[in-house]
Amino acid sequence: MQTKAYVIAIVLLSTIAASLSVGNSMVYSSSDDDDNDDDENHPCYQAGFEAGRSGSFNQTQQNDCGNTGYSHAYYEGFISGCISSGGGDYFACDSKTDG
Repeated sequence: MQTKAYVIAIVLLSTIAASLSVGNSMVYSSSDDDDNDDDENHPCYQAGFEAGRSGSFNQTQQNDCGNTGYSHAYYEGFISGCISSGGGDYFACDSKTDG
């Protein structure tokens, strides 16, 4: 009787462990990565990146990019450019975007 209980417990734990690993791989392997590549090649991302390297966020440029649906690309470019130029971490660079 104890052997049967151990076998059932092992099967249940194995099933739970397998479902967790499949769930995690589904979360981390989303197809959003392809979209990010497109954004990084977009002129709004590039403009934001250059602005981030100089440390001056341009709200007008972000608004103009927003009219084309790429305001997030400008913002992400700014953050990336700011961090890569030694402007600080995410939070320091994000604070530079406040008008």
